[in-house]
Amino acid sequence: MEKNKSWFTLTFEWNSLIRDLIRNFWAVILAALIAYMGIQVVEKSIYTPTYTSSAVLVVRTKVGSSGAYSNLSSSTEMATIFTKVFQQTSMKKKAAENLGLSSFDGTITAEVNGSTNLMNLSVRTTDPELSFRLLCSVLEVYPEISEAVFTDAVIDIISAPSMPTSPSNSVLTRYRNHIVLLAMVLEAGMIVLLSLLRETVKEEKGFSDKIDSELIGIVSHEKPHLSWKERIDRKKRAMLINDAYSSLRFTEDYQKLATKLEYMMKRKDKKVFAVTSVAENEGKSTVSANIAIALSGRGYKVALLDLDVRKPSMYKIFDYNDKVKNDFSDVLSSKIDVESFGFSRYRKSDLIIAFNKNEGLTSAELFNGDTLKKSIETLRSKVDFVIIDTSPTSVSADAVSIAALVDRALLVVRTDTVAVQDINDAILAIADAGGRLEGCILNDVYKPFTLFGQMGSDETGYYGYYSRGYSRYGRQAAGISGTGFVENDSEES
Repeated sequence: MEKNKSWFTLTFEWNSLIRDLIRNFWAVILAALIAYMGIQVVEKSIYTPTYTSSAVLVVRTKVGSSGAYSNLSSSTEMATIFTKVFQQTSMKKKAAENLGLSSFDGTITAEVNGSTNLMNLSVRTTDPELSFRLLCSVLEVYPEISEAVFTDAVIDIISAPSMPTSPSNSVLTRYRNHIVLLAMVLEAGMIVLLSLLRETVKEEKGFSDKIDSELIGIVSHEKPHLSWKERIDRKKRAMLINDAYSSLRFTEDYQKLATKLEYMMKRKDKKVFAVTSVAENEGKSTVSANIAIALSGRGYKVALLDLDVRKPSMYKIFDYNDKVKNDFSDVLSSKIDVESFGFSRYRKSDLIIAFNKNEGLTSAELFNGDTLKKSIETLRSKVDFVIIDTSPTSVSADAVSIAALVDRALLVVRTDTVAVQDINDAILAIADAGGRLEGCILNDVYKPFTLFGQMGSDETGYYGYYSRGYSRYGRQAAGISGTGFVENDSEES
């Protein structure tokens, strides 16, 4: 691998972020539940609630004293002194005796409100009723002590005490919703950060900076068009370009790939291609099928071979579950030769398919020896293109072995799925085995988020380009004659 390739880059891609948030939303909910339960545990095991009953008093001098200013000044000074008087032990003792209690189980707090003669008086205990009763008792007994301190002072109650209804020291309870919301935001932020740091190929723009191979084409993201019954049954439907629901963008992406293979066949005489991927569920089988359909739609004779013996899926993609009479593993195991094998024709096109339904076959039995090599050479002389679907490189070494037998290999890379290092390792493994990798196909590429795109405008001229090209696409195939290859000729997909 080239040393100048940068594996670690921070890639911001909207669709990737949204998918990660949706897929991991359970973690956000879990963080909220943990925060809520944590608050409950702290409150039950460590936290002791206290209740405060408060009153507002005004301290003033008796009528008959000098001017208003001196009255306010004196009242302020007296209020400051009374804050200390109310907190004396003697005050607590008298208030407790007034209620018939042996002790004053609470705390008295008194403070002057700024530079005024207003005083805030409160009693804090662990019981809401007790704090209210003690404060009322203090207000009853204070005249006995105040008369001894200031004979000309008068204390009036301007805000009577009330029974506290909630703890006064419960910061957790007071801000419970804020704490839960903060936990959710932090968890969502962690998901976004991990998404940004995940070293995968997320878009076409950063491909060349990360992958040591040429990008020969992209396949746009296509929504599966499923009925409600199919959604409920969790049924998957293959996305083929000749499906009535397929978008023009999706179809044209495969037409571009077909054009490149067509160029290689005409200019370089390369007609046998193996399609593989690093991991499962990257869409290599669907890519193989659609490339074959696109080439056959141009009038070429195409043979599509399902050599993914670990997990064959071509018969599912073409919905041939009950129609496959011949299995290509019989050719690979030398039970019959490829010329005697009954290929299945796809509709009335020039596409013939070798299905494989036997899962779990060992590659040692099928790919060792010259059987596959001879079969490929025979097909090369009979058809224009041979497209081979192989197992993922991370599942087995089959793809690497097959890549050494074909003209070129194509590596399907699904966006934001496989680590960049694993992709480059697979490219290196194909080269070490003697295979020639033509390049990578970036699959499931989301359309970039743009204001024009959201408004329905297509500033790229994408569809206009489509209408000017590919005049041969969709032309009625001439059919394969004189080969003896086709046994099942079905018009159904």
